[in-house]
Amino acid sequence: MIRVFVLLFLLLTSTLAFSSNETIKHNISGKVIDSITQQPIPYATVSISKDNVIIDGVITNENGEFELKIQKGNYIIKVEFLSYKSYERPININSSTNLGTISLSESSEILDEISVRAEKSTVSLQIDKKVFQVGKDLLSQSGSLAQVLENVPSVSVDLDGAVSLRGNTNVSILINGKPSVLTANNGLNQIPAEQIDRVEVITNPSSRYQAAGTSGIINVILKKNKVSGLSGSINISNSAPADVNTSANLNYKTNKLNLFSTLGYRFVDNRITENVIQNSSVNTVPIILNRRSDAYRNSKITNMYFGFDYFLSESSTLTAAYYKVLIKRNNSVDYTYDYFNALQVLDSTTFRSEKYYEPMDHNQLELSYTKNFGDKGKKLVVDFQYDFWDDDENESFSTQNTFPILEEEILSRTRDIESSKDYLLQVDFTNPLSEDSSFETGFRGESRIISSEYKAEAFQNNQWEIINNIDNKLDYKERIAGAYALYAGKASKLGYQLGLRTEYTNIEILDRKGEFEDTKSYTNFFPTVHLNYTLSEKTTTQLSYSRRINRPSFWHLNPFGGLAGINAQRQGNPDMDPALTSSLELGLLTRIGKLRLNPSVYYQNTVDPFQFFTERNEDDILITKPINIDSESRLGVELSMNYRPYNWMQLSGEVNYFSFQQRGDFEGVNFDADNSSWFARINSRFKLPKQYTFQANFNYTGRNENAQTITKANYFLDLGLNKPLFNNKVALTFNVRNVLNSRQEQILRTGEGFSYESHRKLLGPKYTFTLIYRFNQKENSKTRRPGRSNR
Repeated sequence: MIRVFVLLFLLLTSTLAFSSNETIKHNISGKVIDSITQQPIPYATVSISKDNVIIDGVITNENGEFELKIQKGNYIIKVEFLSYKSYERPININSSTNLGTISLSESSEILDEISVRAEKSTVSLQIDKKVFQVGKDLLSQSGSLAQVLENVPSVSVDLDGAVSLRGNTNVSILINGKPSVLTANNGLNQIPAEQIDRVEVITNPSSRYQAAGTSGIINVILKKNKVSGLSGSINISNSAPADVNTSANLNYKTNKLNLFSTLGYRFVDNRITENVIQNSSVNTVPIILNRRSDAYRNSKITNMYFGFDYFLSESSTLTAAYYKVLIKRNNSVDYTYDYFNALQVLDSTTFRSEKYYEPMDHNQLELSYTKNFGDKGKKLVVDFQYDFWDDDENESFSTQNTFPILEEEILSRTRDIESSKDYLLQVDFTNPLSEDSSFETGFRGESRIISSEYKAEAFQNNQWEIINNIDNKLDYKERIAGAYALYAGKASKLGYQLGLRTEYTNIEILDRKGEFEDTKSYTNFFPTVHLNYTLSEKTTTQLSYSRRINRPSFWHLNPFGGLAGINAQRQGNPDMDPALTSSLELGLLTRIGKLRLNPSVYYQNTVDPFQFFTERNEDDILITKPINIDSESRLGVELSMNYRPYNWMQLSGEVNYFSFQQRGDFEGVNFDADNSSWFARINSRFKLPKQYTFQANFNYTGRNENAQTITKANYFLDLGLNKPLFNNKVALTFNVRNVLNSRQEQILRTGEGFSYESHRKLLGPKYTFTLIYRFNQKENSKTRRPGRSNR
């Protein structure tokens, strides 16, 4: 067998040697960039023609670079990309040639009385990711990251701010390619939309990224300053219902120093109603509960960020920064509980009033060193980060039976004091081995310590007394050490990227009473494979594989989840295990005229996936907690499109259909389920006379069902209108969210001895007016913002 392989190898090498001597081809390379922003343009089409016949072609990579091989002679090179003017010029090839940098200008024209301003597409489809340009989306001019993600392809956000990717909530949200405490603890409202440049959706990441997030990664890229001298912007927006958002950003840049700062304040006030119908049986006696709630949520968010980039030399930079976020939440909820007997006759009524107060203090210190070596693309990056935050959750309740007789008021309260200290050190090294290959490696070490001290009390016998022995302190310690290696290369029209990542995890849980003590340590390997093949100058396909992990967060593990509801409560599960997913995806990116299509087929198989389990306890309270079931397999088909028939019209959209199989048992309950769901999004954007821009975005999410829960279909429509003034130094935007007053969540949950049906609704449309003023900035200038964040 060995002799056969040796013989085949000799035959192959001799054949290649003979063919190379027969026709010598020279390397032609270059880089394509935007003429204004000087940013690279990935996936632009580069073609070489002779006598009006295309000889060869290629698509630029993520860095805007291209390379192809051509025999000597006279040719025409042409570079094209959607919404840009074509670049074309003759070239003479006698030897390997680097054409240098090719700048493309965005196209603009005047049709009748319609003024068209050149701009990038809101959604850019690429072979390995989807890129959402926040600055071009009118519906993202105000608000926060949570509102931005509502318009991002493949992403959904529910009423509580929980994010899912392709219908899967196990998604990792990164800031500038790295985790951040700013995205933890449902903190998406902490990042203003004005600070975000773009959002990348990566469904099958390489080993360069941390392995967390079984459904993929949402990478939020924040803006950076590239303008010398003093520059900045002021953003003011106001909404009805109340949502006031203001921010000021200042940057000062010289040859050696770049100072950056931002100060922002946001005031949010909204209302959510909920109606619950719960059927259960206590001692064979059926009970029907109708619970109505009216919630007012108020948040005050102050964020401050300042720091500097110091350019030690032309090739090295030192960055230091400090970010602080202060949050105060004041919520109030009124609950009415009507209990009916089997004949549906009102038996009793209970009224409960809840006051919730939560001050939060988040801090982040950053230190980063970047060294660019003489070789093109060779780079070393060292990041250190320290995050620390404090959170104090206070709930107070007043509960009173009002029917059939008015009883004495009962007072109760809870408090959960949380704090965290997170350390991270990360080193990344990139080394191009040749024009066709590169090698990357790096390691990261992180440590997190979270403490939660909680108790629940009732006012009895003229003093506060502990309820149900709820008085404990839980400490959670997490240590993760990881390293990766990544090799990329190409052969003709085939590009490949092979990676391997390994991560060691140690988790320790301790509590004051010794009820939840546990230690878990495990080492996992995460291989990744990405293959790209250029079928033609307009069509590229990719086959990718990755293995990823979803570790339970402290939110999943903390056993105390509050006591807001009389009939239903949430708890954590300290015995959760991580979920491991293997993901395979086949995608295609093609252009047909002015239509860009990105169909893909994906398959995911998960071991120990997370699931929520609801059971009724002896007090007829429904307890919901996260658990692990045995497995889940998911098969899906997604079609994304971007169509620009005219310079004044841009259409984009997507349809995603997936089916899944879940298997497992927990405490005698079977969680086997086979089902499917789908969602769709349509976004339209029109340039109108007088430089007005109109945008409409429609979202639809289909019915979803598993073993215990049915979530009904939901849809909503958002509209926006924009007008630039004073040579684009000022931008005015008016948008309306939830135009149809249809944003709601309808859930039916069933289990042994109970059924629970909830209908929650965000009341009314939201009208927002935004004014942005920029000085010493072009409209698409990139301003330095918080968070080259690692946690």
